[in-house]
Amino acid sequence: MPYRYNHIRGIVDELVNNSVRANATDIDVNIRLKDDTIIIRVKDNGKGIPEHRMEEAQKKLNQPRRHEIEEYYGELAGQNLIGTGLSLVGMMTDKAEVKSKPGGGTEITVYIKG
Repeated sequence: MPYRYNHIRGIVDELVNNSVRANATDIDVNIRLKDDTIIIRVKDNGKGIPEHRMEEAQKKLNQPRRHEIEEYYGELAGQNLIGTGLSLVGMMTDKAEVKSKPGGGTEITVYIKG
């Protein structure tokens, strides 16, 4: 269970940090267990993700799983690490969904199979 706790905490920390960086004043975090899946949802009223960046956000949230992380870190060598948080969340989850409206906030839901 400690791995699961740290795993969940890391994901929530990153998603909440994204909300704070988006100037959110209201952040709702919901964590639940359904069958064998942990579902984490973070919804905020921040600045939202511009439409032209939604595909990129979805791609980052659906990165390869953690066992493929070494390859990803190799790609990061020499790059600015700002904005890689969603990619890291994506590597720690099995599935992710993102909904956002510019100026209307963002909702990110991630699923972790048990």
